[in-house]
Amino acid sequence: MQLHSSRTSSLHRSSGRLLLLALLAIAIAAAVMLLARSRAEEPLSADSEEAGGETRRRPSTYRNRAILRSPAPSGPREPEGLRIVGDVYDTDGNTLAGATVIATTFEVAGNIPSTARSVKSDQRGRFELSLPDGTYQLKAELAGYGPTNAVAHSGDTVSLALSRSGVITGRVLDERKEPVRRFTIDVLSAVPDDVPAPPPMYSQTFESPDGTFRIDQIPPWDVILKATAEQLAPGFSDMLSVERGDTATVELALSRGCVLSGRVEDAQGTPLPGVFVDAESRLGAGYLSEQAVKSSADVQQTQTEDDGTFRLEHVPTGEVHVRAYDGSHAVTTLASNISDCGKVDPVKVVMSPGGSIRGVARREDGSPIPHAKITLLARSVGFVNVAADEEGRYRIDDLPAGRVRVELRDGSRATMVSVDVKEGMAVNRDISLFPEGTGELRGRVTAGDKPLAGIRLLVTANRGRKPGFERHTPVTDEDGNFRVPSLVAGNYLITVMTTSVGQGVQVDDGGVTTVNLDVTPRPVAEDTN
Repeated sequence: MQLHSSRTSSLHRSSGRLLLLALLAIAIAAAVMLLARSRAEEPLSADSEEAGGETRRRPSTYRNRAILRSPAPSGPREPEGLRIVGDVYDTDGNTLAGATVIATTFEVAGNIPSTARSVKSDQRGRFELSLPDGTYQLKAELAGYGPTNAVAHSGDTVSLALSRSGVITGRVLDERKEPVRRFTIDVLSAVPDDVPAPPPMYSQTFESPDGTFRIDQIPPWDVILKATAEQLAPGFSDMLSVERGDTATVELALSRGCVLSGRVEDAQGTPLPGVFVDAESRLGAGYLSEQAVKSSADVQQTQTEDDGTFRLEHVPTGEVHVRAYDGSHAVTTLASNISDCGKVDPVKVVMSPGGSIRGVARREDGSPIPHAKITLLARSVGFVNVAADEEGRYRIDDLPAGRVRVELRDGSRATMVSVDVKEGMAVNRDISLFPEGTGELRGRVTAGDKPLAGIRLLVTANRGRKPGFERHTPVTDEDGNFRVPSLVAGNYLITVMTTSVGQGVQVDDGGVTTVNLDVTPRPVAEDTN
């Protein structure tokens, strides 16, 4: 892979916006590393297996648990419980008509986003998505603008801000350095490997006699390009960024890749037919799904045959995670490192019974929260939503072993903790909202001199190993104003969601901290070296 740029410094400089994103990622990672080391554990109850210890039944179809299919009938409901609404702006404060807003979830597998619904913003830049109660990833895109995305729950107001885009041009070649004439380019964001896979920021199939392409929808942060074509393994670029007004050039070489075969069975060695299997490559800073939205050239997924065997063709070399999904076991992952296509041994995937998390959702005074909403986030399962019962008790079953994030939501405030799921165990983990204080954070979000209404902000604070991560998501009013009352004194990080604008702030007891945030990009100073 070769990389060039008409303005070389634009591919390597670290702008203030990207630094803020990095600081946020570091803060979250630090919190996750410290959280929830001591847990009460006990074996799963007998009802997690079939009566009499018999072999599990034939695998059933994988079910998307991002959707709340059976909400508690007596629980409170939001007025807009089945809609996500907002406006689409540019970073000069103008509303954008005709922008495509896409809501994705995880119908096929927990690491493959699939489109739930899409709409275009109207003449006023307004959009409205009617969706089943659940958790979704929103993406907004428009030619000439960098796409953006955000996680949203049913009932949320989430306005989206698009910045003007730079341009990436390039070529896609095969192993013989011949142009690939039909291919798909995906623009991907690298994320930590313990969060749900985001959808591609941009995806387009090109018909090109000389293998060239041009993309003018690049977000204002680091991305990776992925190229796929029939009968070839995917190819990835290095991490790169391009400012608006700049052009970068990338050359991607695709190979035929390797064949990865194997067998899926249960713990008793019985082969399991009809299990969905896919392969995912690890790329440095995070995992990137091999699935491309609406890409017919993507072939790294299959289902097992009657004897439990599977075959994945055109798999790239490097570290690959094979994931198996059915409705009778926890999602099961097997790591494999492929260095030589001539020496790829078959793999055996033994489906896991998984573990469970159970506990009580509590207010800051320790009292239970009836019908509390709990969301679990993990790479292999995407989002899992559950509602607590009348006594605040919740339980999430069939989870793969490993670290997951669990969030308790109460209006615009939330607590997020990390939990280590244990194979064959039920981990007890109560989650509590944080105590209220006497400090206040307020401010205004603008683009130049124009207020931005309906913009969601993320206010976060690390509260230590066991309590977890405090989160608030205020939404700006018609004048662009926001307010977060009753905060405990301490340091907070405030970020304008769907942008990379934000800063750290100090809140004092009994005081009011004012933070005004402007999303208009500042001119980037020329590199004089």
